[in-house]
Amino acid sequence: MNTTRNISVAALALLLAAACGDGTGPAVERNNPGTGTRTMRVTADIDAQDVPGGFVTDFEVTLRDVQGTAISGATVTIRNGTLGTVNLLEDAAGSGDYIATVNQFPSGDFRLEVVRGSDNVKDVVIGGLAAHTIQSPVKNATVPANQPLTITWNRPSEAAGADVETRDFSAQGIPDAGTYTVPANQNPARTDQRIRIWRYNEVSIAGGLLGSRLKLKVRNTVEPVIAQ
Repeated sequence: MNTTRNISVAALALLLAAACGDGTGPAVERNNPGTGTRTMRVTADIDAQDVPGGFVTDFEVTLRDVQGTAISGATVTIRNGTLGTVNLLEDAAGSGDYIATVNQFPSGDFRLEVVRGSDNVKDVVIGGLAAHTIQSPVKNATVPANQPLTITWNRPSEAAGADVETRDFSAQGIPDAGTYTVPANQNPARTDQRIRIWRYNEVSIAGGLLGSRLKLKVRNTVEPVIAQ
């Protein structure tokens, strides 16, 4: 038995799993701030929202120079193991805003690259989250009104943080702990309650001007929930 070969194969499998962003550990551990010329302020968002039948993911990257002037004519790409290369196109000539949309939300990490002439930001990686599921309450569930409402969700990969929202209450920047309890006085009787959870990750971009960052968010929803 070749022990050295077996160890090498096992190590390679772990590296491939990490590269795909499908691990269950904290997503922030796969973040990479990248490199660049530090001549552009890059504000990048990957925003996935649940829609009937699946998800829609919007990509938006805003480029500004040190004076705050829009940077036009750049090549902006985001890569993902499932999607391949997503090319973001400038929303309007001269706007410095680059966008794209896909009708899915893949697991795996995302890599950002921006090039405009000699200006660039490269190899920025944000650890992927994969879409979560709200486990309780479920759609059409009946819960006691005016009592604490405990919401639970799964965590395919632990996010940097989470936001919880109902029609009557919101909590932002909470830990992605897989559970949160809405206070009793924020859980009134109603037949159309809606529960939404966002999970997110964020990385500062080292190769951009101060304030450059890449943020990933994914939302899922359960409705209606009957509180009575």
